Amino acid sequence: MKNSIIKNITNPETLEKLYQQNKQDFSKSFAEISDKYPTDLVRFWEIRLAHETQIKAGVFSKRELWVVLLLSLVTGLLAKLPAIFPQINTEFFYPKNLPIIVFNGIILYTLWQNKIFNLKRLSTYGAIVVTLTLFINLLPNTESDSVMLSIIHAPLLLWCLFGLAYIAFDYKNMAKRIAFIRFNGELLIMTGLFLIAGGLLTGITIGLFSAIHMNIEQFYMENIAIIGGVAAPIIAFYLIRLYPTITNKIAPVIAQVFSPLVLITLSIYLVSLIFSNSNVFQDRNLLLIFNVMLIAVMALIVFSVSELDKSKKKNINVLILFLLAFLAIIINSIAFIAIISRATEGLTPNRTVVLISNILIFVNQILIARNLYKSYFNPDQLNSVEKTVAKYLDIYAGYTIIVIFILPLIFGLK
Repeated sequence: MKNSIIKNITNPETLEKLYQQNKQDFSKSFAEISDKYPTDLVRFWEIRLAHETQIKAGVFSKRELWVVLLLSLVTGLLAKLPAIFPQINTEFFYPKNLPIIVFNGIILYTLWQNKIFNLKRLSTYGAIVVTLTLFINLLPNTESDSVMLSIIHAPLLLWCLFGLAYIAFDYKNMAKRIAFIRFNGELLIMTGLFLIAGGLLTGITIGLFSAIHMNIEQFYMENIAIIGGVAAPIIAFYLIRLYPTITNKIAPVIAQVFSPLVLITLSIYLVSLIFSNSNVFQDRNLLLIFNVMLIAVMALIVFSVSELDKSKKKNINVLILFLLAFLAIIINSIAFIAIISRATEGLTPNRTVVLISNILIFVNQILIARNLYKSYFNPDQLNSVEKTVAKYLDIYAGYTIIVIFILPLIFGLK
């Protein structure tokens, strides 16, 4: 959308067509590029979109608000089940069930928001959630590697289900997949802001009551805080829907600031790793951190690409992202060699998962780096970066299903 607006920035007829095709996406994209084109036509669109945004922001559905509040309350009460039923083992209840509870709140709101009331689709969603919930809770309450890996990967499957709901089960539509990937960045920002604000409110509230010698800390944390915490993503989603341009100015700043900082950090880390006394071939925790870092770098690249100006050739920001991807590939290569050397001693659940996930991430990063390199000379290629990640989601989803349902059985729940 942003690219189409830039190409037709002087063409009022085409701009109107683009706006009518997708008003929300047009408004968001136009707000991001309008400052660079100080023309009368652009100024007219700024006034028009600002006026319509004010109208939309001032009017909201009471019905939708009640749905959000109800889902938030139910989600919070489900999270408090161990307090209601003391016989529930909290040590294993929360790792197994909290992701399911939180994601289901978001997914149900998404289904309602997209008006997905088709019985077949709702049945599919219900069958997946029930199967996952039963399987996870029937796993023994042990800390065996295969069981813990299954529990850890459950949120990833729920995230995929959230994506299906977001794109209205139109999983073949790459444009919708890309929109979902971008939306995750906005949702994370808004949820983070909401949690920060909630944390400040909690501190002030407890402090005020302490000043009058009333200790409400335990009651507040066990009731208000936990409900607010698990409901935060649902409320954040609702606010983004209500104010579509609310994260427009924050997202580009975060992307532009953190990309060079992460590049510098990884560069220093790679040099330090060479001269470090740590043995990467034996340190399992270091390999785990490597994989987490690689996923974080990939997320940052994808998030940053969506905020780049796709009209500039030899954009310095594209070069930074390419160098970031290149450094990640080098670090991934070191981790890959270390994992293989450990795997020769015998395959364990941890080694198997780390090896397969490393291979998947490694291939994905090579494809992303190749697309970024081409994009540096031809900005039209930037869209291919997001498409590569969008297509790769199928592979990640399949891998996640295997780790959750098959891996524990292969290793006999050990």
